[in-house]
Amino acid sequence: MPRTVLIRFVPPTPIKTKTGKDSIHVREWDGEKMAAFLQEGLEIWAGDKYPDFEMRVAVSRQAEIRFENWKPDKTQAEELRAEIGNEIALVMEGIEPEDYLSE
Repeated sequence: MPRTVLIRFVPPTPIKTKTGKDSIHVREWDGEKMAAFLQEGLEIWAGDKYPDFEMRVAVSRQAEIRFENWKPDKTQAEELRAEIGNEIALVMEGIEPEDYLSE
């Protein structure tokens, strides 16, 4: 049974731009598209470093990194969460905002 790491991803808050005296244009992030990009990037990274891990990314309202089908000890879990968090940051640097924002 593969070790599953579930990443609950929270998209950034919408971008609000004032378009007139009394009007605001709101641009929403495409959370599903961002999660797919993140999933792909994490699978590439984990495939080399942790080939027995299955990485899953889901859009959520609360950020979390959860271990399913296994339970690492407390120290290992903290280290893995920190390492995965750093990799998430690196992958997300590759996002071009215009490709993920609504018109």
